[in-house]
This record gives sequence, structure tokens and C-alpha cells, in this order.
Amino acid sequence: MDPLLVSGFGTSINVEKRNLIIQNKLKNEKLEFYPHQIDHDSIIVDGHTGTITFESMRWLMKHDINLTLLNWNGNLLGITLPQEPKLGKLRIKQYQKHLDDAARFQIALELVNSKISSSVNLIRELSRFYDVIQYNLVKSQFDHEIQNYAINSRDENRPISDKLKKLMNFEGRIAQIHLDQFKKLVTKLAPEFKFVGRMNKSSSWNVNASDEVNALLNYGYAILESRVRKSLNSVGLDPVIGFLHETTYAKTALVYDFQELFRWIIDYSVIRLLDDSKLKKSDFIVTENYHIRLRETTAKLLIEKIKNNFNTKVPFRGKNYTYDNVLFYKIQEFANFISEKSNKLDLKITEFKIKDDDTISLKEKILKMTPDQRKKLGINKSTLWYVKKNIVEGKNIKIYDKILSKIQ
Repeated sequence: MDPLLVSGFGTSINVEKRNLIIQNKLKNEKLEFYPHQIDHDSIIVDGHTGTITFESMRWLMKHDINLTLLNWNGNLLGITLPQEPKLGKLRIKQYQKHLDDAARFQIALELVNSKISSSVNLIRELSRFYDVIQYNLVKSQFDHEIQNYAINSRDENRPISDKLKKLMNFEGRIAQIHLDQFKKLVTKLAPEFKFVGRMNKSSSWNVNASDEVNALLNYGYAILESRVRKSLNSVGLDPVIGFLHETTYAKTALVYDFQELFRWIIDYSVIRLLDDSKLKKSDFIVTENYHIRLRETTAKLLIEKIKNNFNTKVPFRGKNYTYDNVLFYKIQEFANFISEKSNKLDLKITEFKIKDDDTISLKEKILKMTPDQRKKLGINKSTLWYVKKNIVEGKNIKIYDKILSKIQ
């Protein structure tokens, strides 16, 4: 995953002599990419003014680079995608599975179980470094909800609509437990942002963010949605026909289904950004209607965090793959199950582990380290200066295990 953010008044995207040119003359900025030599796999356009030529859109499509358009509040407005494969039989199978009550419920349950597993994993990892999160208490809350759902779902003769409603209510209660922990942590990291949750006073989702944390989440979820759409398109599945989320007008239910499996990456990216960068209210823009949106510099910082987390390599299929690869392969495996090429449905995502040398508690210890402490630990003076500089600038740090064990 390697997105490029394009933002700012007067930005233009065009092709000159076979090369893609992205420039902003007002900022005196210019990027030039030669054919088949571009590392970015998507371009995020966050701005109301600027130009893009037909030829540059063709250039991007031929290089399998999707163009993601965000509106003023950071939500996904649209996305250009390469031509999808012509897999009519796969889509027929997808529709059949959707209409098959037993098959649909099996898939919906697997989606929820995978989301729960990832949520439990993230909370457990965060609890290792943040005392506001009490994992044992949270785990007991999860177990209680899981047990109650199992007891209340024993009647197999209920219509699919009732079973799905119960499952969605169960998923909602699990999501609230996760959100409560997320709220505790971001409140500790950034109390001035007054984050109270994903619902606003009018009981509607905070798509027009009324606080800075929701603005970050909206932006991150839009990037995730774009990523899921691209993978679904490349496999040939219909994004409108989902299994957990209902199929309704102007909604892409299958996109939302698979977003649930990776929302934790966005949540963690926001936590890391608040942890590392110490954002201020001045890093955001307040609109005339008192909605919040990200400044370009803030958006770039968030995109970098999301990129780093999606590019984290984890064991999968006997090798090490990035979470970006895992997302695609899970969708491919799902398509194989739908088309009955495989009878196995496994949507569980490989567990994530926070590196011990990249946490706020360790960073605080390093920043407060005195010359005497440095000498006792055997850390070179210039090395400590360099590490402190990286921490202040929000960059990743590397501490060798021998010294790490002494610091901790």
C-alpha cells in the first residue's frame, strides 16, 4: 500500500511526453513519474479545485492506480477502478448465496466472528502499554456477550431476517465495547478534542465530523473503503450484494462487510497519530457549519500511519505478507468459497502485535533520559540525540534488544 495525497488550490494532473505530472505552481511543487516506474498504487484527491486530464486518467488506469476522490468532510465521494474481470458465473453464485438463508447466515456469522477476534486482539495489545485499558475486564465483557448471544440464538427455525437482526444487534454491542475502550484511550491522548463517540447529538453517524477524532476516523475509513472496493473489483465480486449488511439503495453492502475486518487498522492508526504527533486544534479546519476537516499536513500524517500499518508483514499462508496482501487474498478466498471452488470459509485475520520499541511509554522514558542514565545503559550520546529527534518528529525508532530490556 502506497497512496499519494494530492491536495491544494490549483493542483493539476496531466501527462507530458509519456510522464505523469502532478504539480502545484502556487506551492512550487512538482512530481514527475515515468511509465511503469511509479511506486504509488493509489492517488487520493482531497480538494475542491484543480484539474485532471483524460490522458492522465488513462495513464493511471493502465498502471492499475485507482483515483480516490474525497469530499470536504473526508468521506469517499468516488473512485476510479481498472476494468473488472468478466466473471458472470461468480456473480450468479454470489446472488445465489445471498438468497440462500443458511449460506448467508454462515457468511455473516463468520464476518462477525472475525471482527470480534481482531477487536479482542487489538485491545489486548493496547492494554500492554496503556493502563486505561483493562484487558481482563474487557475480555469478560466480550465473553458475556458471546455467551448471551449463543443462548438466545438456539432456535434454528427463526426466519433469516430475525437471525440477522439478532446477529447485527450482537455485533453492535461488541462494537460498543471496542468503542468504549477506544474512547478512553483517545481521551487520555488528546482530551482537548472532546471525543464522545461515533454518534452525535442527533443520533446519527458522525459523517460530518463534529470533533477532530471523528474527522480522523472518517478520513481513514474512506481510505479503507477505497482499498476494499479495489480488491473486490479486481476479483469480480458485486460490491452491492453483501451478507452481513443489508442491500439497500445507494449502498455497497459487501464493501461494508469487508471493511469490518480491517477497521481496527484505522483505529490503531488514529491512536498512533495522536500518540506520536501530539496534534493540536490548529491542525484541523473548522467549517462555517462547525464541522471539522483535516488540514493537508494532518491528512498526510494519517495516511503515512495507515500505510505503515497496512504494510506490516504477518505470517499468512506459510509466508510473511502485508495486511494489504491479506485483504486481497481474503477476498480472493471468499470468491473461491462463493464460486464453490473451495468449501472452506475462513475470514479470520492474522493477529497484530505492537512492537515493544515503538510505544508511548518507552518514548517518554527515552525523552526524559538523563546523561547519567544514558551512560549506565551504555547508549552513545549521538545515538540518544538521534533517537530523541526521531521521536519528536513522529518517526519510527529502533532500539536494540539488549538496551531495550534495560530501559523497560
